[in-house]
Amino acid sequence: APRASQTTQAAMTSPSTVQYANYQTMAPPTSFQASMPDGSAAAYHRKTCRLCEKTNLQSVLALTPTPPANAFVPRERIGCAEETFPLEVNFCQDCAHLQLSHVINPEVLFRNYVYVSGTSPVMVQHLKEYAVDAIEMCGVQKGDFVFEFGSNDGTLLKHFQELDMKTLGMDPAKNIADMATANGQETIADFFGEATAKEVRAEHGAARLICANHCCAHIDDFHGVVQGVKELLAPEGVWIFEVGYLLEVFNKGLFDTIYHEHVDFHSVEPIRRFCDANGLKLLSASTNSIQGGSLRCYVGWDKTTPALKGGADSVAELIRQEVAISLHSQQTFKRWASSINNTRDEVFALLSGLRKMGKTIAAYGAPAKATTLMYHFGLTKDLVTYIIDDNPLKQGLYSPGLHIPVVESSMLYEDKPDYLLILAWNFTDSIMKKHEKFLLSGGRFIVPLPELRVVKSLPSQE
Repeated sequence: APRASQTTQAAMTSPSTVQYANYQTMAPPTSFQASMPDGSAAAYHRKTCRLCEKTNLQSVLALTPTPPANAFVPRERIGCAEETFPLEVNFCQDCAHLQLSHVINPEVLFRNYVYVSGTSPVMVQHLKEYAVDAIEMCGVQKGDFVFEFGSNDGTLLKHFQELDMKTLGMDPAKNIADMATANGQETIADFFGEATAKEVRAEHGAARLICANHCCAHIDDFHGVVQGVKELLAPEGVWIFEVGYLLEVFNKGLFDTIYHEHVDFHSVEPIRRFCDANGLKLLSASTNSIQGGSLRCYVGWDKTTPALKGGADSVAELIRQEVAISLHSQQTFKRWASSINNTRDEVFALLSGLRKMGKTIAAYGAPAKATTLMYHFGLTKDLVTYIIDDNPLKQGLYSPGLHIPVVESSMLYEDKPDYLLILAWNFTDSIMKKHEKFLLSGGRFIVPLPELRVVKSLPSQE
């Protein structure tokens, strides 16, 4: 790493003092909510695989420690040091599952959340198509009960609701659960597990469809969640969960999807094994481009859930692709670490060079992944003056640890920076289209991932 990156990294990580409870030898927790048994510690170091529960784990990647990725702070706290936690990735040598070793208390991460699906037009459209696909694939009918855990602001359930299904959401973020309920989508503010599943079934009956959209990678006690699914799922029911796909994360170098909310990085073969071991079956699997590349899994009962389109062939084909790039080998991820650091050096050199030339740089998008990228790449407020974000819940706050202000998009045209670094790179096209005026006025976009590029004009302008 260049000297500047090392210096910046040291400055950012020096206040870190991780609190560890003595959980290293304990069995996996029995519910997601109880991941920290006495609630006294901020984090613990997990020694068992989240899927197969074996202890044969090997560290393959270590990124710069960060605070919780969505821990944005108000102005009065920007002088306070924030605790940072290791971002160490382990590979299970028994089932090939990739996972974080250090787990932050979910009460810290999710009880007061600032991400909402409904602020992104791309995500809203994706979730609408998700609902249509689920209905067609699973044969869901009007009046059927559709349940979603990790339901956020209810954007996905709203589409089922509009098609005359009975819907119910559950999300641990009380602020967002209350918002969803106020907007017409009943949402229980709690973590999902066997106990809460029993309560839901007692009041609403078994679910024909259970959805979990980009939240299963957040769950330390995945076994507890699966017990909840088995408690709530109807005999002919289907559980659909969508997660970031490790194959795409690896192929595109999307390391910034590694942050403390994401404790798992899923691929098909470990999921297939996990389902088999828990009395379920991976019925079908597909991929899509959202969030840089995602995996959608359709899980049901082995004997009673009807066969689905694609079926075993879709599962086998994705496993074949994983084997082809050695995704089930720990050496693959050890080599990846070197590639990530090369990208870091390129981005840091570009931005520091522009600043030495007197150019001004702002950023666009304050997703959780930006915390990982900015810490590991050494992008402090000396390089990036402010961050623009369309989420009102983040505007007026300051980024985790680095304390870069988050502002609304009008600042882009009032301040007129020379360059705009797109941290929400998975929405690059829609951001550039929305702010084409910025390019026309002489501004430039910098896209750090999947490949570093500087955009001077859109294709329609050329």
